[in-house]
Amino acid sequence: MLKKVALFAAGISLLSFCIINNFSQLVIEKLETYSKDYPEKIYVKTDKPYYIIGEDIWYSAYLVNGINHKASNKSNVIYVELVNDQDSIVSRKKLYTNDISAAGDFKINNKWKAGTYILRAYTNYMRNRSSDFFFKKEIPIWGLKEFTQQTAIDSIPKTAPIKKESMAKRPDLKFYPEGGYLVNGLQSKVGIKIKDKKNRTRKIEGVIKDQGNNTITTFKNFEFGLGLFMFTPEPNNSYYASIQINGKEEKYELPKPLPLGFNLNLLNNGSEVIIKVSSNKNIGLKHSFLVAHQRGKIIYQKFETTATNSYAIKLNTSELNSGVMSVSLFNNEGKPECERLVFIDNPNKNININLDTTAKTPNTKEKITLLLDLKDKNGNPVSGNLSLTVNDLDLVDKHSSNENIKTYLLLNSDLRGHIENPGYFFEKENDPKRRFLLDLVMFTHGWSRFTWNELLYQPKPKQNYAIENGIIISGQTFALKQKGKRISAATKLTLMGSIPHQETAQSNANGQFNFGPFVFYDSISTLVEARVKAFKSPYNKNRDVEIFLNNAIYPSPQVTGSNIIKPNSFNNSIVTNFVEQSKKISNYNLQFLNETQRLEEVTIIAKKRSEAEKREEALNERADNNSPTHRMDMNDVLNSEAFTIFNLLNRLPGVRAFNDSISIRNGGQPKILLDGMEVEVSDITFLRGSEVEFIDILTGTSAAMVSNSGNGVVAIYTKLGNGNLLNVKRKPDIIDFYYPGFYTAREFYSPNHADSFNDFSKQDTRTTLFWQPKIVITKNSKAEVSFFTSEVKTKYAIEIEGLTTEGVPVYNFSTFEVD
Repeated sequence: MLKKVALFAAGISLLSFCIINNFSQLVIEKLETYSKDYPEKIYVKTDKPYYIIGEDIWYSAYLVNGINHKASNKSNVIYVELVNDQDSIVSRKKLYTNDISAAGDFKINNKWKAGTYILRAYTNYMRNRSSDFFFKKEIPIWGLKEFTQQTAIDSIPKTAPIKKESMAKRPDLKFYPEGGYLVNGLQSKVGIKIKDKKNRTRKIEGVIKDQGNNTITTFKNFEFGLGLFMFTPEPNNSYYASIQINGKEEKYELPKPLPLGFNLNLLNNGSEVIIKVSSNKNIGLKHSFLVAHQRGKIIYQKFETTATNSYAIKLNTSELNSGVMSVSLFNNEGKPECERLVFIDNPNKNININLDTTAKTPNTKEKITLLLDLKDKNGNPVSGNLSLTVNDLDLVDKHSSNENIKTYLLLNSDLRGHIENPGYFFEKENDPKRRFLLDLVMFTHGWSRFTWNELLYQPKPKQNYAIENGIIISGQTFALKQKGKRISAATKLTLMGSIPHQETAQSNANGQFNFGPFVFYDSISTLVEARVKAFKSPYNKNRDVEIFLNNAIYPSPQVTGSNIIKPNSFNNSIVTNFVEQSKKISNYNLQFLNETQRLEEVTIIAKKRSEAEKREEALNERADNNSPTHRMDMNDVLNSEAFTIFNLLNRLPGVRAFNDSISIRNGGQPKILLDGMEVEVSDITFLRGSEVEFIDILTGTSAAMVSNSGNGVVAIYTKLGNGNLLNVKRKPDIIDFYYPGFYTAREFYSPNHADSFNDFSKQDTRTTLFWQPKIVITKNSKAEVSFFTSEVKTKYAIEIEGLTTEGVPVYNFSTFEVD
């Protein structure tokens, strides 16, 4: 009998070994796949953290591989959008990069409302995953008329000290056991995070007590409301934290310890990470599996074959890349039991930005030349791609603890939630205090980009969105006399740019054709032709083909409010100075413009067309009939982008759109034209207001000029504003239009005070003194940039950030004064 029991136990042990051994192989394979398919990352640097209505937002977008932070080997196309507080996209740019970054800008329209906007950026390929992967950053935009001192107090994160009376309120106190759980008999570290209800950090001290009110240990919090204590929970006992608020004890229950389980303890000494694993189970750690990885790249793995209750390992960090490392422990059934994040800071791989200037203490309106290069720890030159901005520190609140490309790529993009002053953790190399506080950040933030259940057991996400390497011109071919029937046809594309291009292709059985990818920046006159058979054949005259083009750009994804970079805090007085200075600049510019206009009125005799007349002329140029019965211009519809096409049609007089049917004055089905092509109702159901430029309703004589339908015509024209086609003109076998190219960033204006006329003609009181979105650094020479100081004697900040060609993010913050 005993022999049978022993054999049975051995069989169970062998089966468990096989299961977990196969599981460990599954983990390794899935991590390798994850690493290969890891989404891209984007970081966007702006010239300022906040703006005024009417200003320009200058930015540089960096697109990288999500694993090694080198230039992406997937996408070349970046979408950058500005979203208002109503979740409506007010401006969108489509950029192209053939290396690692692309420059762009937004003109803040004077008609926009003041508020907090979100700057977001993504690639089409990134849309295959959650929008949490998108770059999203809050940007306050204030209006000059609406702004008051109270506006600054209400809308800017506070830096003022907490009032004493607020200390009477019970603060929020949260506990984070290392690895995830407290386990009886196992010593545990517990991270704490203390915030009051107004989200202001509070300094407190307290004690940990058991259910018999015996003091077990003490604790206190440090910067950012973070703290730590250690203790060993015992069976049949419970624990709580006790703090004193104005002489009154406040109690907080600790998480209930597990009777049996695992503990994962990490100690980060900078040069090495010590990992200690322990368990109080009968079989100890037998057949457990430990794995450490950085963004899917395996750093360490251990499959335990013995019944030991604990073991410890050391990881030397000298060969590791800087960034978040995840350590996970799986039990003998392949279930994750513990997880711990640790930040690896390897100073041996840091790259320094060297900055030399020709003027240490420059005067006003003096030329400054900066020489820049990149060097590794051994002084060897490094190549890279940088952007640079210079701001007046009396007007623009900037400091080295701000979010930057280094904090985002190495920290924020791999963690959940807001990190206060992330640059603080990178300001000093090998600083034990900052390393300790950053380790507490690892305690109190969860892994938002990575979940084991999704990786191991859910199917690979469908790739619904293609990798974009340029502009694709695509569409479908239909039989002219067989409405709605798609046919394969010969198609020809002609681009009439500075260098004309022509090519042919056969659309497939579903009538689909694609040309590209192309890279061009101006709107190009484009021609697409089709024939039922080949162009050069006896059937060349058979032109019974209709062509329908796809949108020139994908519709924007839904706006979500998660994982947004929020500003830490602004100095109220600096922001008020900024707004006051902006008012002076605006008044001066208005005065300067009025003087210029008065001069022009003397020399120019002409009637200037109003903006409304220009708009009407542009719409008429696209329309099939210039005398519509009713016209709806989306520029006149408030929040039109939030409506469906049926919502919009129901707003037109006499039009009823309901249950996928449309009628005009309760008549029969009208003819529906989409960019001049007749379509069915089902062909327009996908349209939203964000994709529509204007809608014309034609009845009576107006309809007769376009169609012989007695039920009228609904003519819908898609929008140019989101990248669609301009001036579409159709015939049965040919379509002629202008195709929008990639956006080209405007040039930042930097005055030349060496020019005496320029110096005389206009004041110079810029808030952004200089902006250079792309500085290419090579190993062979230094990069040189030059600009003039303004007429203001103040302190300026030079902020430089970017990436080396090997994917190392770099950041430099320095200041200079103008006498």
